[in-house]
Amino acid sequence: MKACGNIAIFAAILCAAGPLVSASDNEPAACVLADQSLAQKQPDLAVVEYNKCLSNNPPTFKVLSSLGIAYAQQKKFSEAIQAYEQALALDPDNANVHTNLGLAYMKTNRPKEASAEFARSLMANPHDAKTLELLAYAHFALGDYALAGYEAGVVHQASPGDPSAEYILGASCMRMGMNVKAIPLIEDSLSQVNSAEAYMILGEALLGVKNWPGALVALRKAEKMDPTLPGIYADLGTGLAAMAELDEAKAAFLKELARDPDNFKANYSLGHWERVHGDNAEALKYLSKANDLQSDNPGPAYELSVLAVESQDYQKAEVTLESILQKFPSLTDGHVLLAQVYSRLHKTQEATRERALAAALQEADRARIEAEGRDLKWLSGGKNPAQTPQKKN
Repeated sequence: MKACGNIAIFAAILCAAGPLVSASDNEPAACVLADQSLAQKQPDLAVVEYNKCLSNNPPTFKVLSSLGIAYAQQKKFSEAIQAYEQALALDPDNANVHTNLGLAYMKTNRPKEASAEFARSLMANPHDAKTLELLAYAHFALGDYALAGYEAGVVHQASPGDPSAEYILGASCMRMGMNVKAIPLIEDSLSQVNSAEAYMILGEALLGVKNWPGALVALRKAEKMDPTLPGIYADLGTGLAAMAELDEAKAAFLKELARDPDNFKANYSLGHWERVHGDNAEALKYLSKANDLQSDNPGPAYELSVLAVESQDYQKAEVTLESILQKFPSLTDGHVLLAQVYSRLHKTQEATRERALAAALQEADRARIEAEGRDLKWLSGGKNPAQTPQKKN
């Protein structure tokens, strides 16, 4: 459901509030006709009459804010923003107009400005759960997943059945790597709101817990609903590769790169695919691109270290791996590979230390996976959330 454009999951949030102030008996005819047109969902006539009203009378907060709503209903969001800002110049603390202005900013892909307006609305009306939910979505769009998750969690705690809050909280958890917590939240939201984005987030969370078949079901459903979703083919490729469908995986990664050459996951995964299949020149091309795109991600640098080991350039691999592990000391594979490099360089003491660190991390990983298995019993033999029938309204 796309109730508010890029706020795709918000089934219960209106794109704009209704008229904020009732008409008075002595209003000019154009102003009254404009109010009536807006109430009857005739935004084209409302815009014409509100502009007539403004041209012949002093501007008022009511007329300007209502004009903003009419423009928003016409999907003329730049004009709506201007009208809302003019209205707020006359009544700076009006919570409804700050919320409407924030929604107009979201519709024009300006989540930073939207978050500021939602925050101002909450300062005037701190108990408005829907505006807090919108603020959470804006923070999610900005990549501040911890803050988005906290705000959505507050709404979810107060209204456990709210699918929008469940989705934002679940998606935020997924982005922070908390997949076990994310999956049931996204599943619950999907029982009420049918959204391609939510299925994609669910698929990514299932990839995170290595439920490859469930992930592919969810991702294929997302692809069927909206094949233009950014990153969908990179996710599908990841699931297909894990299921040993290697040719299909490569095709999916190439399809993603054909429309977005800067997709990190597709470059990284194709680089790994080419390395495993012995084409080190192609692997180097994709992995170098991935490393340039996300230099703070250890994956591409690790794969480049593997290439260095395979070409017997152990000094280069040593320098790269030591740099990676300084930033990411819990990277188990990095310790394993560095132990091998130290052995090749006859650094026996260092190799022994790295093997011990790798063994300790492997044991911690095993314990964590066992705990996740207990928390997600449905992953083996339980229901697949991506196949759960949708509730009908």
